[in-house]
This record gives sequence, structure tokens and C-alpha cells, in this order.
Amino acid sequence: MKKSLLALAVVAVAASANAATVYDKDGTSLVIDGRIQSVFYNGNHAKAGEHDSSIQNSARFGLGGKTQITDWVAGIGYAQWEMDNAGAGNGTKARDQYVGADFGEFGLLKAGRYVDSSYYAEAVTDHYEDAAGTVQGKFNGERRGGQITYIYDNYGFHGELGAQTAQDSAAMVGASNLGLADKGDDKWAIDSGFNGALGYTFDDVVFGPLSLRAGYSYLKGQKGNDIVLNEKNENANGLAFNNFKHATVGISWGNLDSGFYTAALYEYAKLSFQDETVFQNTDKKNIDNAKNKGFELLFGYAFDNGLSARIGYEASYVKVTPVEGDEAKYQIRRIPVFVNYQINPNFNVWGEVGFNAGSDHNDKITNYAKKQDRSVVGIGARYTF
Repeated sequence: MKKSLLALAVVAVAASANAATVYDKDGTSLVIDGRIQSVFYNGNHAKAGEHDSSIQNSARFGLGGKTQITDWVAGIGYAQWEMDNAGAGNGTKARDQYVGADFGEFGLLKAGRYVDSSYYAEAVTDHYEDAAGTVQGKFNGERRGGQITYIYDNYGFHGELGAQTAQDSAAMVGASNLGLADKGDDKWAIDSGFNGALGYTFDDVVFGPLSLRAGYSYLKGQKGNDIVLNEKNENANGLAFNNFKHATVGISWGNLDSGFYTAALYEYAKLSFQDETVFQNTDKKNIDNAKNKGFELLFGYAFDNGLSARIGYEASYVKVTPVEGDEAKYQIRRIPVFVNYQINPNFNVWGEVGFNAGSDHNDKITNYAKKQDRSVVGIGARYTF
């Protein structure tokens, strides 16, 4: 089962596996991919106004290239951009951006901006649109620059080993997920780090492949003279922290696009703060650390006519520990339901609902608010190329 690692690295992060080859000559090729969509959201999504329903449009566009350098190595490059609803004040922003070397069956090396290795396990349940993702994607779920990663994917084995270099204002965890006072941005002063993932997929177990996966990430914060303060005595190059640890374990069974599919994810994350840092939660208490533990379950079935349905259960438990005083705890429990109709390879429509299943109500946790203790509804259509 020898695979081209270019396909793994480019198509897996692209908007679609339908990427079109626009140039292929003398060992050099160029592909494009993307999508255009419009989605109706009910008011609990808080996409516009004061709990108003809204239709939001967005698009993605990606470019991937490969050029054969020698018989055993090819140079690759990929970039993708997100173009959100411009009328809402959003615009174009970068998603994946990297260059690398494809060694064929011996692996791939890439450097740039992308999600780190721990996502390899999270991916088993990342098969909804907007009503899910209570656990995965909240801690260490964004793309981050300054990385270099080696990936091996062959004969059923999958391995990743990555290093993180220093980055200012880098994505790590949305501060508003933790109820941090006046710190709503996901911008952190990262000094260095490492990450890795391991997995094995059994090709055919009863009704489909069985995949076992695990990932781990560690990040260290900038300290001392690396921390830059502005005129308001605030960190100008990102929020200060001591270290961040993130572990994921995932299992999937079946084919997502044919027949039965089920998956489970467990995730643990801990963010520790520096002793000298005055960092407060919404109760104005200096924070020592914040932890998140949670799991996601997914069950789905895909029919031959293009219709598929998925249902899951998700639970996240967050605990914020101050330097002095009582801990702040909250839990989120959700049931996402998703129905999709793939009309043809390029066009699909879907509907999904996210139900509360016993979450705590906490207005201070803004990033979770729309999915915490209210039902959310979305109906969308997408053209993919």
C-alpha cells in the first residue's frame, strides 16, 4: 500500500479531494482546489445582530505545486486562503502555507503554517460543519506558523514528528474559552515546542478499515526579555504563559463515505501560567493553570445514493485554577446531528442541529456560548472544485 505523500499532504488539507490539475509537464505540476458555500444559521449561532438568524457566505481557494528534483525527491508547495463574508467585516486570511520535500514511500518533510501533529487523532470525529467540535478544535485547533514536520504514511503505519519555533501572537487556545478577563484573542508568545503522532490502520475489519491514533503537543512560552510590553503595560507580542500540553487519542472504524462509520476521541489539555505574570480570569483572580478534558463519539451511515447521516455525543470539562481561592469549573455536553446529500462530486447540501445535553450555563465563556446550552441549526449548500 504505497502512497504518494504529496496526496497526503496537499489533498488532505485542501477543501476537496477534487483538486484540478491545471499544469503537468516535464515533472512539474500545479493543482487548484477550493469551495464556495452559503449557510443559513439560526439566531443561537450569533452570526449577526442580537440572536438574529442569518445567511453567511464563505469561500476557500488553494494552490498546490510539485516539481521533480531527482528520481527520489520532489519539491512541493501548498497555500490556501479563507474568504469569509466580507459584509460582516471579515476578509481573506491564510490557512495552510508550506513548502517541503516529498521522498515518495520514504516520507515527506514540510515547513510552514498548518495544524500540528495532535490533529491526526482529532480528525476521526471532525466530520460535521458548525454544530459540533465541543472538544476538538478548542485547544490547539488552529493553524500555526513556524513549524517543521516529518510525515511517514505507508503500509498502514502513520507517523509524524514536528518542531515548533518561536512565534509572536500565535494560535494555541482561545482565551475566552477559559473566561479570561479582557483576553479574548487566541494570540500567545510561543518560544518553542515539539509534537508527534502515531497510528496504524487495519485495511479490512468486518465492514471497513480500523484506525488507531494518538498525538501529543508541547509548547513553551517566551519569558524575560522576549516579552514585549506596549504603552499600556500589556504584552504586545502575545499572551504570556509557562507551558502548554495537549494529548489526543482517537479510533475510527468503517468508511465515512460508504456504509457504517463510527469514531471516538479523547483529549486532554493543560495550560500553565508564569508565576510572575498577572493574568486574571473574569472573577479577577490570578490564574495558575487551566485544564480541559473531554471526549467525542460519532456514529454514521452513508448510503449509495449520496445520502449520509451522523449523530454524536460530546462532553468537555474545563477547570480553571487560580493562584488563591476556589477553582472555576464548567462542563459542556452536546448532541450533534448531521444529514448530508452529496448530489454529485462537486455539489452537496446539508442540514444539522446541535442539542444541549446538560451543559452548564456560563456567559463568560464566549467561544462556547453558541454551543453550550442552546440548540443551534444550520442549513447549507456548497460547490467544491
